[in-house]
Amino acid sequence: MEDVKRLVQEAYEFGYFVGYKGHSEWAEWVRERRERLYARAQELGVYDLVKNAYNRGKLEGAKKREEEIRKGLGKETAGEERPRPRISLEEAEETIEAPEVEFVRFLESTRLLLPPDLLDTLKHLKPPRMLHLGR
Repeated sequence: MEDVKRLVQEAYEFGYFVGYKGHSEWAEWVRERRERLYARAQELGVYDLVKNAYNRGKLEGAKKREEEIRKGLGKETAGEERPRPRISLEEAEETIEAPEVEFVRFLESTRLLLPPDLLDTLKHLKPPRMLHLGR
């Protein structure tokens, strides 16, 4: 259950990042990461849930970007300090590719919450109480 919840959260965050940053879904690194998410979802039997979370995040990210562009906040405003990532750029570049570094920085500087209705769908995935799992 925790794996499913984490996977849905990751799909939503990645979709939000792609939508907010305006990345093309056909960029190889985006496609590969999305396919890894979908493959993991297929293994857990929650493909549709993960796909919906990704698409929802992408739409909401694009919407937020559009709002900020309209307000003139699309890029960092002068004098505004952004939170620094916990890992250094050098460490990140050694372990992951450059687009992935951007994604890590984005997650560190933005707090994303799953919409409540996505969390409600997870209730249907709980094992029956009669199996006494996890107790």
